[in-house]
Amino acid sequence: MSNNIIPLSQASTETHAFQNSLQFQGLTKSCAIDKDAYNQLLSQPGVAEIRTYFSLNNNNTLSIVVVGVDNNGNDMTNGIILGESKHCPYYCPPNSPLM
Repeated sequence: MSNNIIPLSQASTETHAFQNSLQFQGLTKSCAIDKDAYNQLLSQPGVAEIRTYFSLNNNNTLSIVVVGVDNNGNDMTNGIILGESKHCPYYCPPNSPLM
């Protein structure tokens, strides 16, 4: 089992801490990228991990950039890079315990 898998209780505590923090009020709460895009990134030869960078998009909105990482911990910037995610607010899960 991966060390990155956490229980819902921890995930909920952490996401609520971010969402309720005064310094992050009004910022993006989540970003969604479709499964096919992740599958394309993961299917590249040499991808061992995925790294997510926080970014500011053209609208000056908090977003993410996602890149594959090789076995040496290097970003695979010559490969597929994901961005242009759907943001919450606006594209929000209405019944998620993470909200």
